[in-house]
Amino acid sequence: MKNTICLGLAGALALLGSAHAQSSTGGSSSGSSSMGTSSGSSDTATGGGGSHAGTDSTVTGAPSAGKKINKKLQDDLEKLHAGNQAEIQAAQVATTNAQSADVKEFAEKMQSDHKQMDQQLTSAAETLGVSLEGKTFAKEQQSAQKNLQKVQTKTGGDFDKAFMSQMVKDHEGALKVAKDAEKNAQKEHQTELASALQGGQTKIQGHLDEAKHIQKSLGKGGGTAAHGASPSMGTGSSGPSSGQ
Repeated sequence: MKNTICLGLAGALALLGSAHAQSSTGGSSSGSSSMGTSSGSSDTATGGGGSHAGTDSTVTGAPSAGKKINKKLQDDLEKLHAGNQAEIQAAQVATTNAQSADVKEFAEKMQSDHKQMDQQLTSAAETLGVSLEGKTFAKEQQSAQKNLQKVQTKTGGDFDKAFMSQMVKDHEGALKVAKDAEKNAQKEHQTELASALQGGQTKIQGHLDEAKHIQKSLGKGGGTAAHGASPSMGTGSSGPSSGQ
């Protein structure tokens, strides 16, 4: 009997030990599963952090984008863009209507230079995601059209004088705007834009100097006739344009 009782107790203890072992293994498995979930949550949290970081980056970029072009700089760039377009159009008219060879060659050079200047300006603006055809641009274009219409009412020598007078006014105004815009761009640390504006200033100044020279010559009744050679706007003046 004692042996039977002992065997019974031994069997019961064995069953209890096995159950305990299974319970421990299950707990460990459950713990492992819990850790996996926790790890997954951690990954999700990290992903969320990455998403949040991306949002922060976008938000940070937004003020930077807004800071790239302030209102004054935006307006000045639109004025210069409109000015380039106006000078190209005016130059096309002058190459046909001008009587003086000096005026014709000046117009040809100006047309080429302003096309290049406008391409550089718009390219620099595009890298900043900025459009140069806003309200200021439209307003400047309307004003330029009115000025050109007045010039077009003239013929012969009168056209030449009216055209060159307008060119002096246009380039004096453009030079001031370009200088202001360059300073503004430098303050905003827009080096590419500032460089384009600086290059534009050099050409605008050159146009202004030549326009004044021709205007003075025409005022004295000078200026080379359209069929003659031009002493002031020959290969020497067109060379720098192609080089630039």
